[in-house]
Amino acid sequence: MGKDTIADIITSIRNADMNRKGMIQIGSTNIENIVKILLQEGFIDNARKHRERNKYFLVLTLRHRRNRKGMN
Repeated sequence: MGKDTIADIITSIRNADMNRKGMIQIGSTNIENIVKILLQEGFIDNARKHRERNKYFLVLTLRHRRNRKGMN
């Protein structure tokens, strides 16, 4: 992620939604409050902490909100 953590998170969610992915993994920094807002506003269904090789991540389960015509 770059210097603008909030924009990077939103871009990751938007890209995953466009590609119909159900989950993304982001680096765990001081963003828990942002994730709480995303949960409250319905952009994500779930968030959980995950540790892999001594690095901490947040795994976000996305809520697909787009209504796409012609896509199953």
